[in-house]
Amino acid sequence: QKSATEMALKPSWAWQEKDAEGKTECTGPVLASVLKEAMKKTALELDANKPFNEQDLKFRSFGIFLDHAKEHTICLVKCPVHRGNVWIHHKGNEDKLPTLESIEVRDKTQKEAEDSNASALTGVQLVSGKARSKTAKYQIIQQPVAGSAVSVVGSVERPLKLSSWALWDSMKKPQFVCAPMVEQSELAFRLLCRKYGTTLAYTPMFHARLFLEDSNYRAEQFTTCPADRPLIVQFCANDPDIFAAAARMVEGQCDAVDLNLGCPQGIAKKGHYGSFLMEDMDLIYKLVNTAHTHCNVPITAKMRIFDDDAKSLQYAKMLQDAGAQIITVHGRTRENKGATATPANWEIIKKIKEHVSVPVISNGNIVTYQDVVNCLEATTADGVMSAEWLRRNPALFAGVEEQKQNPLDLTDEYLDLCGEYPCPISYMRSHCFKFLVELLNANADMRMQFVEAKSRDDLKACSAALRLRLSSTAA
Repeated sequence: QKSATEMALKPSWAWQEKDAEGKTECTGPVLASVLKEAMKKTALELDANKPFNEQDLKFRSFGIFLDHAKEHTICLVKCPVHRGNVWIHHKGNEDKLPTLESIEVRDKTQKEAEDSNASALTGVQLVSGKARSKTAKYQIIQQPVAGSAVSVVGSVERPLKLSSWALWDSMKKPQFVCAPMVEQSELAFRLLCRKYGTTLAYTPMFHARLFLEDSNYRAEQFTTCPADRPLIVQFCANDPDIFAAAARMVEGQCDAVDLNLGCPQGIAKKGHYGSFLMEDMDLIYKLVNTAHTHCNVPITAKMRIFDDDAKSLQYAKMLQDAGAQIITVHGRTRENKGATATPANWEIIKKIKEHVSVPVISNGNIVTYQDVVNCLEATTADGVMSAEWLRRNPALFAGVEEQKQNPLDLTDEYLDLCGEYPCPISYMRSHCFKFLVELLNANADMRMQFVEAKSRDDLKACSAALRLRLSSTAA
């Protein structure tokens, strides 16, 4: 197998042009010049000013693979600007030098879109900007093509588009809710929580535009199974049509779709989503209402509060009016976060519950099962959501005594589920650290074994070693 340098620069791998004086080799730099002009012409934004040379190959990972046998296709160009692959097809014959007129250039996204007709299937079309960029603007197709994904009912065995209390009843009035957690509330973890009392679970927060445009992102991030019910899929978004289109893609695979309006992290500020939409009530209304109007799945919302109770009440009522069928209230402001966070305000959650007519889920201040009981009484909410402390103890909702599970048993059960429903090793490792935080604090020398684990089997071996250590100490 030849390196990119060999393929691009070695004469036997170079295009050749026949002229009156004989053969003239088309070496890497000459070919690259043509390709760069083609990329520039097709708005792929490759820097055409830098010469293509061996240093580029080494440091920019820019390789050209030539294949005369396969319809003269230059199969793959690694493009650092696009962080991916560009497919190039030479329409001439083997004896002709590629020119700007004889080359077609398609980036990976364009190729996938053309192959799968993704826009028609999702009921959305790109109307301006460039796909896979912040400039992309989409528009809902009022009448999607026949047989599209929009019309698929999927595996949810009940009528879609239930409203508020009908939706709540269809999910068997779930009181114990697993929060949406980025890269943490994945399928294996959700199923473990369900075993120990969780009655409703949210997926991790997904980026609506990436979910819409990137099939790999969808496949890697969103997995579910028949036992994973009831389920709410959460998206962050700041474009109403994109949010609605993403929601359409999961119709039939969940019970509802949630809009994240609570994320207070810096990445949400940079991306203009989550709690950083709170200054733009008109946009929030459009986000919820567009999805509510155009989708066959109920829309819900998860919000944070303002310092001003009146504004918080107005906010919640606006979400209901826009079409939110369930409202989850995190009883903290956007600024009240992290290690310095003060307790969530249950009083305002109770006021919101009294102010709206849809089910309300309370979020914040849940450490033990007794906190769950106290929260339901204090807020009169219909359900209680936990995030951080459910990560530490997936049996939190099991009951006063039942919540006291052996963390090593929980770890082993979780890793077994990961064998059936795989997820990245980083997710597994993070969960193990949360489950075993107290045991690893007391056995700090074993922490590095978990850090260095490269697979699920490695993590299981670490758990077994820790269990053996504890049993030997007890003996």
